[in-house]
Amino acid sequence: SEYTRGEAVKKAVAVGREDVLFELKESKLRRRGGAGFPTSTKWMLTAAAKADKKYVICNADEGEPGTFKDRVLLLEYPELVFDGMVIAGYTIGAKEGIVYLRGEYKYMLKSLEDYLEQMRKDNLLGKNIGGKEGFDFDITIRLGSGAYVCGEETALIESLEGNRGEARNRPPFPVNTGLNGKPTTVNNVETFAAVSHIVTKGGKWYQEHGTDKSTGSKLFSI
Repeated sequence: SEYTRGEAVKKAVAVGREDVLFELKESKLRRRGGAGFPTSTKWMLTAAAKADKKYVICNADEGEPGTFKDRVLLLEYPELVFDGMVIAGYTIGAKEGIVYLRGEYKYMLKSLEDYLEQMRKDNLLGKNIGGKEGFDFDITIRLGSGAYVCGEETALIESLEGNRGEARNRPPFPVNTGLNGKPTTVNNVETFAAVSHIVTKGGKWYQEHGTDKSTGSKLFSI
């Protein structure tokens, strides 16, 4: 990856929220967590929701047997993943991001938290990110407890609230009633990584890769 940490964040705050959403829509990025729902639609709905607080959640509860793509991204390309989360916070109007990390990945926690601390020193987390007045956003990491079902976004939210990890009935959807009853966007590690490239290189560039119905890149665990 030729990507430099903070590159996409600085571009996002320079062009504005509407342009970020436009590029996402043009890219036709579908969520990489399994459901394949258009990412731009999810972000637009959360951005439009009225609330005093919103959340961005990165689903890193990689519990499917034999999978490890999210682990690779977090360990080798954290700049793509965390910058994507910061861009999501800026776009939907959230001030808090949470990484829900698979319990078995506890050994990664220290290196990831060290990376986040470096981002704070570089003004990529915290107050007035990228010199943008009023853009405050920070990320914390929470460990899961090994429950396979928490890979489903509403069960993950229940777990974050301290409840048993069980899927909620929908509607309401997390974009309106998510964590602590507030609008929440939940995306997979790979989705956030894709966002950073889309913001830097454009939605049209991303759309030129992949297939007609599923644009862009896709990682496979072999």
